[in-house]
Amino acid sequence: MAEDMIRCLGFERGKTAGTHYRLVQPLYKLLENGLANILTIHEENSTDLDFVVEKIIESDVITFQRPADDKWLEFIKIAQKYGKAVVVDYDDDPFSTHPLNPAYRWFGIENVCYNHEDGTSTQVWEDGFNGFDIEKNLTRRYLFMANFKEANLVTCTTDILKETLSKLNPNTVVLPNLIDFNIFKPIEMKKKEIRLGWQGGNSHYHDLYMIAPAIKRILSKYDNTKFVFFGDLGLKGLFKDVDESRIEWNNWVSNAAYPYKLATLNFDIGLCPIVDDKFNSCKSTLKYLEYSALKVPTIASNIPPYSLDITHNENGLLSSEDNWFNAMEELVLDENKRNELAESAYCNVLENHNSDTKAYLWLDAYKSLLKKDVKEVLRGK
Repeated sequence: MAEDMIRCLGFERGKTAGTHYRLVQPLYKLLENGLANILTIHEENSTDLDFVVEKIIESDVITFQRPADDKWLEFIKIAQKYGKAVVVDYDDDPFSTHPLNPAYRWFGIENVCYNHEDGTSTQVWEDGFNGFDIEKNLTRRYLFMANFKEANLVTCTTDILKETLSKLNPNTVVLPNLIDFNIFKPIEMKKKEIRLGWQGGNSHYHDLYMIAPAIKRILSKYDNTKFVFFGDLGLKGLFKDVDESRIEWNNWVSNAAYPYKLATLNFDIGLCPIVDDKFNSCKSTLKYLEYSALKVPTIASNIPPYSLDITHNENGLLSSEDNWFNAMEELVLDENKRNELAESAYCNVLENHNSDTKAYLWLDAYKSLLKKDVKEVLRGK
């Protein structure tokens, strides 16, 4: 590997999907293709300060995800003191976190009371209770903004999210999520039923809640269907009134096992519902990318980000909030259409989101940054 290649140091903050897609996968694709010198350090292994400083000095670019505290702010300043370019990445808009998202505990700044249809109400979030602290959250928000303003470059997943983050740091670029087709491979398995699949964490409670009635209606009308759930089992309560034999529950697995696990679930239809709010509009279409790589046709909400990546009736179906039953029924009854949508979606993602052919986007962003005097890079001031 040439000595004049960019040397990039990445800090892995946990073992989340975000860390994998936004840092580990693209960086090691650059290494794999001989395009950059790469080293990543797990956050829990960064206590050896002498080693960390040594690697900072040896690097040209330092990157990590989701900085939102004073320690990372100080780290950015130390790296810049040594003349290094600091790149921070974020894949959500924390300032618009929905109250039904558990992350509201850390970013919410208002008490939240939910009013029920029967006239009663439930206090969802109250300052000083159950770890919800508005003063601390205001501080966390301030530090989040300070980290992003101080960075030399901010990267994110979509143009919509870029609009939000650019207000903090004008030097913000979009690096789309990519799929490694070497590990996302369809698996043909015999099955007796048509499998409608959904996957997600507890932050998507309100999204799944929106289409739960339509799913139940499909299961009731078509005996040859099954709902396949993959994710946080805390959401099981949404379907407590459904015969257990009609639902298959699957808990999360590690990042390494995830592509194979998703493939073995053998979805016939992938569901991507999102409620129409600012937080969701800033998210990416990662679920659609994963389903498509496994040749699974997707039904998604007809709002950004899905409406920007999916062409209705060509490489997926887009549904309004009140049309989910009809969209699911259409694909349940038409195997040929399922196959046509799946093949078109696969080709779309293979061409536009393939990590083997698109990882260079990360390299281009870093090279563009290094062409500038790091000290002169705009920081949102």
